[in-house]
Amino acid sequence: MKNIYRSTLSALVLAAPLAAIAQTDYQTDTLPRFDDRWYILPFASYTWADENRGVDDGFGGGFAVGKPLNERLNLELRMTYTDLASQDDAGGDFRIGDLGVDGLFFLSRGRFQPFLLAGIGIINDDFECNISEVNIGNCKSGSGFSFMAEAGAGFVVPITEYASLRVDGRYRYDDNAARLIDDEDFGDWIVTAGIVIPLGSRAKPAPVTRTFELSADALFAFDKATLKPTGADRLNTFAGDLNQVNFNDIQVAGHTDPIGSEAYNLALSDRRANTVRDHLVGQGIPADKISAQGFGKSQLKVTPADCAGAKSREALIECYQPNRRVEVTVEGMVEK
Repeated sequence: MKNIYRSTLSALVLAAPLAAIAQTDYQTDTLPRFDDRWYILPFASYTWADENRGVDDGFGGGFAVGKPLNERLNLELRMTYTDLASQDDAGGDFRIGDLGVDGLFFLSRGRFQPFLLAGIGIINDDFECNISEVNIGNCKSGSGFSFMAEAGAGFVVPITEYASLRVDGRYRYDDNAARLIDDEDFGDWIVTAGIVIPLGSRAKPAPVTRTFELSADALFAFDKATLKPTGADRLNTFAGDLNQVNFNDIQVAGHTDPIGSEAYNLALSDRRANTVRDHLVGQGIPADKISAQGFGKSQLKVTPADCAGAKSREALIECYQPNRRVEVTVEGMVEK
């Protein structure tokens, strides 16, 4: 049964980062979600104890203090306490307290924040023998400090500016320097759940202006201004990200390659820009804050001279691909 628990925990822990990666097919990263405030973390835990301890699995709890250092890394001081009773009153009880420093490596800081963790520290094992006779075998009461190392993974889900849900699973190595029970070291599996509580107010980011380039070939068929299904999905995701921020104004600019007349390309780029504008408005972007304009082939990224070596029309179209684009400029952008 314990192996089933361990296998299930491992699967959940490993699935968390993979689920996050699977959900990032399109991500604009419109604003950094990095929060550099100190935080505290009260948490509950459940321990699947090493069989060598001779105790049942059980609940515990702890407390952590941490600080994000950059977009990827948090450092955390963590304390955990668990009281594990003996199996069928044979052997003894373990009261386990550990203190460690963990490093948390975040794979993303979005609405779902998976991370990997590793840490080292000290652990105190306080063993109380339940057998009435003294010194039967190695069953004798005692306590001692040992080296501890941990590794695992988890995720954070922000709820409000002042609270986030956090879940992680970890393997804890205890070298059992005091040689309690026997000479074997211990390896426990632990899952925790708690609430991250940032301290103080989050500094408001300064408004920024950013331009997002969307490939016209991803949005439209060649020489068309009607969105492809995949193009509509892409804009839906983009609009969802825009709805997470405040902004002053959005300009949508359409651009084409130099194939065809100036008038034709100007009209095509204008239709494409307005198609993008109308779709974003349909996804909740205020119509009075978004405008559209086509620029045709007036702002080429790849010139005819760059594609002079193209041997066919298909090769020329492929060479000119970077020119076919829609640029969305968002002004005065600030996270809500």
